[in-house]
Amino acid sequence: MSARSILLISSAALLSACTAGDEEVRTGRTGAAPNVVSLSATEYAFHAPDTIPAGWTTFRLANHGGEIHYGHIVRLEAGKSVRDLVEAYAEAIRTSGPRPKWVTRFGGPGGTAPGDSSSVTQYLEPGSYVWICPIEDGEGHPHFAKGEVKPFVVQAAGTRAADRGAAPVASMGIRLLDFSFAFDAPLTAGRHTVRVHNAGREPHDLMLFKLAPGKSVEDLRTALNPERARRDDPESQGAPPPLESLVSGFGGIAVIAPGMEMFFQADLTPGEYVLACMTTAPDGQSHIEHGMIQQVRVR
Repeated sequence: MSARSILLISSAALLSACTAGDEEVRTGRTGAAPNVVSLSATEYAFHAPDTIPAGWTTFRLANHGGEIHYGHIVRLEAGKSVRDLVEAYAEAIRTSGPRPKWVTRFGGPGGTAPGDSSSVTQYLEPGSYVWICPIEDGEGHPHFAKGEVKPFVVQAAGTRAADRGAAPVASMGIRLLDFSFAFDAPLTAGRHTVRVHNAGREPHDLMLFKLAPGKSVEDLRTALNPERARRDDPESQGAPPPLESLVSGFGGIAVIAPGMEMFFQADLTPGEYVLACMTTAPDGQSHIEHGMIQQVRVR
């Protein structure tokens, strides 16, 4: 993901497998508010708690640096270290290769501009996780390879459902497929809590851009492609146009694994929007190149 081509405000991710008690929590049957955790990012480090209680949690990411930063949550298989993650994931990005199969992606706060902040609310099971910033610098090096990586532990919460908070109540739903989007209902103007469910077999994210007047999905297709800088074709030559010249607003979610769901807030006004998934597939092509980009009208 290039800092020149990704700006988003993410939502939240949660594990899909659950016990009956967890299902009660996730469907919002309790009224307890999520736990709130603050974290910050700079060049190139995270400042965040080492331990967090399990359950519904609102993460608030503040960017105190001079570059775009991203608070992506991943979970490693047993026996894998943070060093293993940094080396293998950085090599996968450099070569447009398959991401390590022992890394599961769990959303988290998305790209946040310098001096700005973003929030996510998500459900996490107990276990060991890692914050990483996958944004690339001008030379193609991901921030996590420069030190912006931090492990943390999610500890078991209390036995009462109320100890783990409640899920947001969604007013709109979007399903992520391989490689398209499906809507529960047409997008309409207003403030919405959007539930996003990965119904595909690959990890997916969702970016929602409001197009600037006179711009179209074709204007964004090449500029948003995260593999653009590693292409030899003429379309990939030269710097992409500034995102601010193509869109007037944006939001969305970070990458989640198949079967997971997330929630984010969206203030939609009438106009033309573009949905895009910027994840890279195992074949080295971005999901945008596979066709996962779509223009829609909000009335």
